[in-house]
Amino acid sequence: MTDSMAEESGDAGGNSGRRSFLKYAGAGGAAALAAGCKTRDRQSGSGFENTADGGNESGTEPPQPLSGNTIRIGSLAPQPDSFPIGQSMWNSTLMAVEEINQNGVPGIGGRGILGAKLEPVSGNTEASPGTALEEFDRLVQKEGCKTTFGTFLTQCTLQIFNSMKATETVHITTAAAGPKPARIVHERYDEFKWHFRAGPINSYDLARAELEFLDIYADQLGWDSVAVLTENIAPLDPFAELLDESVRDIVSEVPVFKRSSSGTTNWTPLFDEVESSGADLNLVAQALTGTAAVKQWSNQNRQFEMGGIHVPSQVYEFWEEVSGACEHIFTMNAVTPQTTNTPRTQDFMKRYQKRFDTFPVYSGPIQYDAVRAYAQAMAQWVLDNDLEEIPSNEDMVKALEKYKFTEGIVLPEVKFTPPEADYAHDPQWTSMKETGVPVWQQWQIDREVAEDYGVMHSFAPEQNKTSDYTYPDWIDYPSDHPANQ
Repeated sequence: MTDSMAEESGDAGGNSGRRSFLKYAGAGGAAALAAGCKTRDRQSGSGFENTADGGNESGTEPPQPLSGNTIRIGSLAPQPDSFPIGQSMWNSTLMAVEEINQNGVPGIGGRGILGAKLEPVSGNTEASPGTALEEFDRLVQKEGCKTTFGTFLTQCTLQIFNSMKATETVHITTAAAGPKPARIVHERYDEFKWHFRAGPINSYDLARAELEFLDIYADQLGWDSVAVLTENIAPLDPFAELLDESVRDIVSEVPVFKRSSSGTTNWTPLFDEVESSGADLNLVAQALTGTAAVKQWSNQNRQFEMGGIHVPSQVYEFWEEVSGACEHIFTMNAVTPQTTNTPRTQDFMKRYQKRFDTFPVYSGPIQYDAVRAYAQAMAQWVLDNDLEEIPSNEDMVKALEKYKFTEGIVLPEVKFTPPEADYAHDPQWTSMKETGVPVWQQWQIDREVAEDYGVMHSFAPEQNKTSDYTYPDWIDYPSDHPANQ
């Protein structure tokens, strides 16, 4: 969820920016491959509050009123064969579908959704709004998908809104944090009630989470003076606005507050300004420029710490991409390979790593939760209403609004905000301290976890802490600084 604000760099417009962003972690720069349809079978895990009585626990045969049906669901991901965010979305869709098809809905059992088989179909948006619309139309009108999941870049999400309305198709966003879609649902509910966001939390909430983080940890970590450099892309506008309004109330000094160009390649002038200001921390929000900034910060042994929202650092392969230069860089994230957001997090991460030989980006666990939440909502609606047919999309809107998902990977509970909320059909989120999300990940060396690779440890909040914060050894800290305690 962290993650996700900066990924929407395409909102600023221009294909060149989109192409640059897709290259930020190396693996994402590969050419997009043709999207296809894949299906498999495996095992499951999900649940909503107030699920029906009975099921496997009672030893009775689970109800299977939807037997004989196949429900196709679409995944709208950027370059699902090559780009880490897109790969994580599609891989996690496969895992969720296989588990549901194998073990059915938890507490009910059987196979699939009350006997109905799920079949996933892949769509490649190429991180382009126009392509996203083409792929949405293909998935719904040609492939017969009942619902779609995904979209990365808020402009891609917005681009499918009219088609979503025309076809009355439920779409659940899983990788874009811009607040506008949820605002449109609130303002024009009857037209656009079909849109939900399972995660990440929207960019306003991400900004509030960062302010909460600073309020709790700035003094503890020795950050009296904080410089702020936020990439000048549209999805970060509300984030920068809220920081500008409130950050000076939390830390003693903010000597630098600037929007950095999304085309920045030479960070020396900006880093000189930050360093000469005496800032303890360079608080960044970076997507397009994140890789170059990390390399130059490390190679130049800059006398300030750096972190904030740093999208490249959320990718497991980033350590190798920058040859370990990201050590000590920290970033907001939704989950890491080490965290235990919920009792199910580590099991999911380990199974994903075993199958795909890497760890997912935030978009993967969110998409996994979204597919399972949708399946559970459908099963519950069928049982509550004594149906023998697949619910209509109108009914699925009501089901998603009604039930609370309690078996998440990222958040312990997922409940969508109501239509009357200012940002409707968004994930309900209260605070970092209460929910444990977002987590604050720092690249560290930990030989007990990985002998020859960096580790994505979390140093905050407390319920998801896997290691203490570490300080760069090249910075000359005073004797009374927390780094020397």
